Amino acid sequence: MKLNEKMNIYLANQHIMFVKLHNLHWYVKGSKFFTLHAKFEELYDATAKVLDSVAERLLMIGGKPVASLAGALKLATIKELDDKDIQCEDSLNVVLADIQLLATQANEIVKLAEQDGDQGTADMFLDYVGEYQKLIWMLKATLNK
Repeated sequence: MKLNEKMNIYLANQHIMFVKLHNLHWYVKGSKFFTLHAKFEELYDATAKVLDSVAERLLMIGGKPVASLAGALKLATIKELDDKDIQCEDSLNVVLADIQLLATQANEIVKLAEQDGDQGTADMFLDYVGEYQKLIWMLKATLNK
């Protein structure tokens, strides 16, 4: 798969993740509500920055970023959540699975970018991999996994 295509799938997943994190922020219930409510806000703010950075990087390398929700839904491999309450532990498991997927995709993009000699994109996504690894560790520690 070409680098631009893989980056667009990743970008589509970021679009869905942005909405999904809002869903969790609003619908999480349970004893860790205060902590998770704030954490999900932090995560969707960070996701907004990733969205913009990846879209701009795509434009820089001659790609055309997916910029509509309809387009994102067609490409995304991360699934939306229903508008309903979700318990704290379940919400953490949802985020853990999605972050693991994003980490895998970011690793694949690093390899593709390196093959293409695009060190700027490789470095960008390598930074994302490091951030995902830390978040995965924190989520697993919270879930006692």
